[in-house]
Amino acid sequence: MKKKVILIIVIVGILIPAVLWASALIKCEILTQKYYDDFKQAYTQNTTLGEMEYFKVLSCDENIAEVYYVSKGMTDANVLTFENNNGVWQEISWKTIWSTSGSASEVIYPYWWHFIYGGL
Repeated sequence: MKKKVILIIVIVGILIPAVLWASALIKCEILTQKYYDDFKQAYTQNTTLGEMEYFKVLSCDENIAEVYYVSKGMTDANVLTFENNNGVWQEISWKTIWSTSGSASEVIYPYWWHFIYGGL
């Protein structure tokens, strides 16, 4: 009986974080598809950033959006925050999350495994 209880606790302990993580990834995918056209070139407002491999919309409401951009060649990743000014998204902040050539080595949820790129 004790073994069954321990097994159930272990399974639940694995399943709950996995479901939460999967739902966060799904949410980002849905937001990315919904706002793809709005943010596919929005990073070009920041002239220090080069070409991007891909991006994921982390959060977006009517006024503020956070978008995670990974550079071509996966040499760095940045989170840009945009504000909606009369229907036009304007960058209001920028933070480098990880970089293979610098000192940035943060983790971004739900894409936590990406920090490995910056650490190599």
